[in-house]
Parts: sequence; C-alpha cells; structure tokens
Amino acid sequence: MNYTLSRNSCRNWVIGCLLLGLSACTTTPERVAELEQARSTVTSLENQPEAQSAASIQLRNAREALERADTAFENGESVDLIRHEAYVARRNAEIGLEMTSEARAREELSQAEARRNQVQLEARTVEAERSQMVAEQRATEAEAAQSEAQAATAEASRLAQELSELEAQQTERGLVLTLGDVLFDTDGSELKEGAEVSMDRLAEFMSENPERRLLVEGHTDSRGADDYNEELSEERAESVTEALVERGVQSERLRSVGLGESYPRASNNTPAGMQQNRRVEIVISNPDGTFPDSAEQRTTASRQG
Repeated sequence: MNYTLSRNSCRNWVIGCLLLGLSACTTTPERVAELEQARSTVTSLENQPEAQSAASIQLRNAREALERADTAFENGESVDLIRHEAYVARRNAEIGLEMTSEARAREELSQAEARRNQVQLEARTVEAERSQMVAEQRATEAEAAQSEAQAATAEASRLAQELSELEAQQTERGLVLTLGDVLFDTDGSELKEGAEVSMDRLAEFMSENPERRLLVEGHTDSRGADDYNEELSEERAESVTEALVERGVQSERLRSVGLGESYPRASNNTPAGMQQNRRVEIVISNPDGTFPDSAEQRTTASRQG
C-alpha cells in the first residue's frame, strides 16, 4: 500500500516536471527580431510618396501580415507563427520598396525627357524666332533696296529731264552743254541778256546736284592771232563762271579755261562753220565730281601750252 502511493507520487512529480518544461518552451519572448525588422521595413514603405500609386497591393499585404504578427505576439502565440507573418510583411514591404524605387526612376526619367523636350522646343522656338527675324530683316532690306532703286530711278528721270532742258549732250568727255556765240557780242566777253535763262537753268541744276562740278571751256574761230583768241576764249569762260557764282554756285565747283581756236567743231572756211566754233562748252562732271580723262586732257594741254 505504501509502495503504491510512492509510485504514484513519483509519477505525478515527473508529469509535473514535463508540463513545467513544456510551459517554459512555449512562452513568448519579450521581443522578436524578425517582427521589429518587418515593422521597420513596412514603415519605410509607408513613408514613400509613390507607395499608394505604385505598390498599393504590396503595402496592403504588408500591413495585414504585420497586423497578424502583432496580434500573435500580443496573444502569446507560437514564435514560429509570429516569425512567419513578420516574414510575409517584410517581404511584401521590400517588394513594394523596389516597385516605388522603379516608379521614382521612371518618373525621373519622364521628367528628364520632358525637360529635354522643353529644351528642344525652346531651341526650335529660338531658331524659329531667329529665322523670322532674318526673314523680316531680309524683307526690310529688300524694301529698302526697292525704295533705293525707285529713288535712283526717280533721280535718273529727274536728271534726264534737267539735262534735256539744258540741252546737254553725252560725249566722250561726259555731258557737255554748248553755249553759242549769240550769247556774246562780236569780239566781246560780256554775256547778253539772252544768256540769263541758260545761266538760271544751269545754276538750278548745280543746286539740285551739289556733288557735281563744271569745267567751262571757251572756244573761238580761227580769225585773229592765237594769243588774242586764247585770251578772248578765256574771258568768255570766266564770264560764264562769274554768272554762275552770282547765282549761288560755289566757285570751288567751277573751273574755267580758254582753249582759243584749238578745238574747232566745224571748218573755219565758211561763216557757218566759224559761228559753230565760237562757243562756250560746259562739261558736267560725273556724279562723284570727277571728270573723264578726255576732259582733263584738254585742260592739261592748255596749261602746258
């Protein structure tokens, strides 16, 4: 009887020790590292601005798994269960982080592409504006050239009209206006009143063409001595020059020379021919104020003579 009780007491003691040991093995620890890692990773995903748009499913799964792990931890359930749910939460969060990183990279690439397109657009806009400016400048230049051409045409027409009124002729020495001896008395150098119209027209022409100059040449027929004819021709040329100065033409724009009988226009064997040779010729310079070489040669020859 006593032996039986002793055996029962011993068995109860062993069972109690086993139960105590099992209880000690299933007790939930104060912290589970895997759970803390999962919570940190899920928090990182939640802090990503792209999480809701790029990884909403992974974020939801991670939150749900983390919630299950927290519940199991609070309820003192198996550590293996807690670790499993923590792994699911962490793995979903890691996948979500990768997806948000990819989304951010795509957004940055898209923004870079947009900036590149904007730069290209601005460059094309600048080029288009430059091309437009060039086109406008060319159009302005064309209009200016057209205006200049029209002005030149009008000037040429005006000049032609003036020269026609002056009855100037184009010669190898340039434009030449001839004043016959009817403007002077015989053997005289004073201009007659009939010369005033020609002098007025010539002075007006010089006023409207301030860049031009005049070379005034006096000529005689062959009657009389050479010295006398040269002096008379020079006096007549000076009379024309003085008349123009009186009408406002600057003296520095005028040059007179007496050529005597050196350059006849017709034969001196007839009265008609001698009349043609008694004249004053006015050579009108080029627009820049210069004279053709052939006109200068007469003056040079006269001075050397």
